[in-house]
Amino acid sequence: MLSSTTKVLLLFLVNIVNVLYILSYVRNASSSRSAVFKEHDYSWRGHDFPEHLPLPFEIERVPVTIEESVHYPPLGAPTDQEWLSIASPSYGYIRLGPEDRTFVITMFHELHCLRMINRALSKMPGATVDHIKHCHNYIRQGILCDPDLTLEPGNFEEKDFEVERIGGTHMCLNWDPLYEWVDDNYYGWINRTGWVPPHPGSGQEAHAS
Repeated sequence: MLSSTTKVLLLFLVNIVNVLYILSYVRNASSSRSAVFKEHDYSWRGHDFPEHLPLPFEIERVPVTIEESVHYPPLGAPTDQEWLSIASPSYGYIRLGPEDRTFVITMFHELHCLRMINRALSKMPGATVDHIKHCHNYIRQGILCDPDLTLEPGNFEEKDFEVERIGGTHMCLNWDPLYEWVDDNYYGWINRTGWVPPHPGSGQEAHAS
């Protein structure tokens, strides 16, 4: 039978071991974070930059039900402004690194291509044959690069989309915080440089030449 004093000493030793374990864990976690940071400490010159946008937060997946829309019809010039509305004020261009190097996020490049295809229906400026050819290939390869494996019942070619307007539910990256971050990045760059953005819809890209 252990005495009260022995029990107290054993409890004290157990607590000491727990504290040492926690301190060791915190040290290891800190050094792991430091290693990750050093791994991603880029110069932002040449090819020395990350493959993916280094957001300061994680984008969660949310359920999105695919449905038909009265918006974004392929009518050329009459709906160009509607297609433009899903671009960011910067057209997806962002500035990263100490020298504000210009990059574009792939999602916004793809949205730009959809807009160009719509503009081609009215032979609007910028919608050249070569540009549209690039856009078709770019969207095709983007779909194949990141395929959505959600199952859709039935034969979609036999559906009447005027009647059956609701599709399946997909788990999608929540794009709202991405738009907010891109806007903050753009206006932060404007405030730093004093650059005057072009008039929306002018066809000019939202970056300094």
